[in-house]
Amino acid sequence: MTTGEAPFFIVGNDRSGTTMLRLVLDRSAEAAIPPESMFLLDFEPVRRKGALEDPAAAAAFVREVWSHPKVRLWKLVIPPPEVPAGLTHAEAYRFAVESPFRAYARAQGKQRFGDKTPAYLHAIDELLTVWPQARVVVLVRDARDVALSVTSMPFGPNNAYAAAQWWARGIRRGLEAELRHPEQVLTLRYEDLVAGPEARVQEVCDHLGLGYNSEMLAIERSDPTKIVEDQAAWFAQVSAGITAAGVGKWQTQMSEADQRVIAAVAGPELRELGYEVEDGAEAVGRRRALRYAAQDSAQRAVNVVRLRLVQERGRELRYVLRRKLGRPGA
Repeated sequence: MTTGEAPFFIVGNDRSGTTMLRLVLDRSAEAAIPPESMFLLDFEPVRRKGALEDPAAAAAFVREVWSHPKVRLWKLVIPPPEVPAGLTHAEAYRFAVESPFRAYARAQGKQRFGDKTPAYLHAIDELLTVWPQARVVVLVRDARDVALSVTSMPFGPNNAYAAAQWWARGIRRGLEAELRHPEQVLTLRYEDLVAGPEARVQEVCDHLGLGYNSEMLAIERSDPTKIVEDQAAWFAQVSAGITAAGVGKWQTQMSEADQRVIAAVAGPELRELGYEVEDGAEAVGRRRALRYAAQDSAQRAVNVVRLRLVQERGRELRYVLRRKLGRPGA
C-alpha cells in the first residue's frame, strides 16, 4: 500500500479547525471523509486480544463494527461485507474496521478514505499499528482561542485552567508522535491554514499523497449533510467558508485573569508552537487549582446529561463510559 492509497487521519484538540480541514479534503477528487468514527478507540481491545483469524469471529466483528452508533450515523445503505477467507488476525481486524470507511467512500464515488476524529490525537501509534503506511495531520490552534470555544460546548473542559491542561496534554502528544514518526505525522497551525489556505492545503495534500485542486477550498459549497444533524450548531461557522475571523478572539473576549491562567499552565507549549505569551505568569496555587477542578467535574456531569442523554438520546453512552474508564487522559 503506497502513500497515495493509504488512509489518512486529521486529529487535534477539539475546536482547532479539524472539521474545516475535513471538509476541504473531502472535496478532493480522490478521498471521502465521513463524520467522526471514534470506534477505533472502542475496538482497540479487540485488536490486542487476537482470535479474528477464526472466520466466525471475524464475521461477527464486522457486524459489530457496522452496528456501532457512529457508523450508523453515516447512513450506509449496503450490508456489511463478507470477510475474505484465510486472513490473519491483523488482516481481519483491518478489513473489519476499514470496511465502513470504504463503503462510505464508494458511496461518494471515491476510492480512498480519510478520517477526522480529534480524539485520535491520543492514539496515533494505534492508527499506525493498524495502517503502517497511514499519514496523519495534527491541527493545532492557539490555546486561548480553543479555550474560548470549547468551554461553550457540551463536551470537554469547562474553565480556563482545565482547558489549558487538556490543551497542553494534547499538544505534547501530537509533538511526541511527530518526533517518533516524522515522515508520517505533519503538524499544522490553524492560524497558518486560514491565513494562506492555498499554500497550506497544497502542503497537506503533498503530505497525504492527495491531488490538489482549488475547488477544495470552497467549503461553503459543501453538502450540509456532511455534518451530523444534531451537531450542526457546533460547526455553523464553516458555512462562511475558510476565514481568519476566529483568530485572536481571545485578545478581546477573554478575561485577563483567564489569559494569565492559560499562560501559566500552557506557556511552554504555546511558545514551542510559535504563539506569543507574556513572561512572568504566576503558577496557579493548589487551592485555586482544586476549585477549578471541582467546577470542571461538576459541569462535566451536567454536560453528560445534556449531550449524551438529551441531545443524543443515549445512543453512545455505553461507549463513552468505556472510553472514559479506559483512556482517562484522552
